[in-house]
Amino acid sequence: MELEGTVKRGAFGRTVAMRSATAAIERFRREERGSLVIFGLFIFCSMLVLAGVAVDLMRFEERRTLLQNTVDRASLAAASLQQTLPPKQVVIDYFTKAGLTPPSEDDITVVDGPNNTSRSVTVNVSETMPTWFMKIAGVETLGAPARSTAEESVGQLEISLVLDVSGSMAGSRINKLKPAAKNFVDKIFDSSEPGKVSISIIPYATQVALPDNMMSYLNVTQEHTFSNCIEFSQAAGDFDTPALSFGTGPFSRVYKRNGHFDPWGYSPYYDDASPPESYRNCPTASARKIMPFSEDRNALKNYIEGLEAYGNTSIDIGVKWGAALLDPSLKPMVHSMAGAGQLSNNMDGRPFTYGNGETLKILVVMTDGENTTEYRLQPDVDHGQSLLVRNKWYRENNSSSDDTSVYQYSLWDAQRGKYWVFAKRQWRSTPWGNQSGDSGYSGSPQAVPMSWPEVWDTMSIRYFSDVLVANVSGNNWRSSDWRPGSNSETTTYISSQKDSRTLDICDAAKSASSRLRIYTIAFEAPRAGERLLNSCQNAGFYAVEGLDINKAFEGIVNSINKLRLTH
Repeated sequence: MELEGTVKRGAFGRTVAMRSATAAIERFRREERGSLVIFGLFIFCSMLVLAGVAVDLMRFEERRTLLQNTVDRASLAAASLQQTLPPKQVVIDYFTKAGLTPPSEDDITVVDGPNNTSRSVTVNVSETMPTWFMKIAGVETLGAPARSTAEESVGQLEISLVLDVSGSMAGSRINKLKPAAKNFVDKIFDSSEPGKVSISIIPYATQVALPDNMMSYLNVTQEHTFSNCIEFSQAAGDFDTPALSFGTGPFSRVYKRNGHFDPWGYSPYYDDASPPESYRNCPTASARKIMPFSEDRNALKNYIEGLEAYGNTSIDIGVKWGAALLDPSLKPMVHSMAGAGQLSNNMDGRPFTYGNGETLKILVVMTDGENTTEYRLQPDVDHGQSLLVRNKWYRENNSSSDDTSVYQYSLWDAQRGKYWVFAKRQWRSTPWGNQSGDSGYSGSPQAVPMSWPEVWDTMSIRYFSDVLVANVSGNNWRSSDWRPGSNSETTTYISSQKDSRTLDICDAAKSASSRLRIYTIAFEAPRAGERLLNSCQNAGFYAVEGLDINKAFEGIVNSINKLRLTH
């Protein structure tokens, strides 16, 4: 019984102990609940601090963005070449208006290029912002630095100046053109950095003549070498592209050389001398040949001063050559000419490729008229041996009174198989100077066959028709058949299609590059000429009279200077 009581008392003790442990655990549980509240408060305070830091950082970024945007705008405005205020003052004004502390002048660096061709503005600035919440962590201020550099500069410029020097420009018109064009050259160079400008001058009338060095790079027919003009063909697509073809391979483009002849002269006074230069279809005077790729303002102005006016009007040919001198297809020619010392070394690499983002190409076309007539020799009389034979003795013996008379010539008639001998006024089987009794004959023939180019270099077509052919007896010779005209034995001409050819090459040039601009000047031109030039341009059209031609060129310069500015 005693043992049983002992057991019962032990069980009861264990029960009491378990209850005590349970109560202790419960107390511990209640105490842990209190500590989580403290931990939660700690986390909450930390979140408030981080949120405050975020607010400070947002304030800082907003201020830094405002500062950087102001610096960028201020430097761009100050760097503009059109800006009339001092660059540093412009920067300070931008900061003041934005409510920011402006930088000191020492923090603004301005570098100007020569001749107002470029300007670089650098601004360094920093602003200190006091913190609201980050000071709890010991960060009392944040610094917001900003820096910006802006540069505006004048890019590369290539200009083709296509000037009408036809007969209607003679007198007061060309005298007004010259100072206006020279002023244009001066203003272009005054606003340009050395080495960044090339100007080509293309004088045009009935034709456009090339200098010998340019002509040598083209594959041209060789009927003669007296003059350097090329006949372009609409059928061959010459007016559908500003490009020219080079090379002498079997598939290269061969250009037809324009005849060296006089379609105008009437008088026989130069029967033993070359016709006057002003009558030539293709001029030979240096003042009438293209002046390509020059950076010499004085040479350009002297060239303009020497221009002479005569001939018909071929705007299409002028524009074709003006566009060609802006086209990269001429790059190999320019490279070779620069290497040979025929052009400045600074021209090497021109014309620059289209779309390079830096080069502005300008085509300026001026006329006082409208397209008229372009003459070409008929194929049968532009090369090879002519019908004319000349007595060598008459040509060389200056003591004879007959040296410059028709008596020196004999004219071949294929139908008769004989020569008309002017000295004898009779038909015979040999020309004058090739048989006994002829002047100059001493046992050896003195008659020299003339090629057609030699004939046209010596006399006008009308002299050939109205003096030589008209003196021949017989109904099979008609002098009127040889006079210049659309159905002549000697010439044909292009007239009605010249306007469409002009518009074709204008469109081709405009399509070649978005950086090619065409300006046109109708100088006291008729309404048809004005309409044509207005259709050609894509940058500006000027219809002017008298001294207002100078205003037209000045307006083009101002427009060019705005177009060529790049950031």
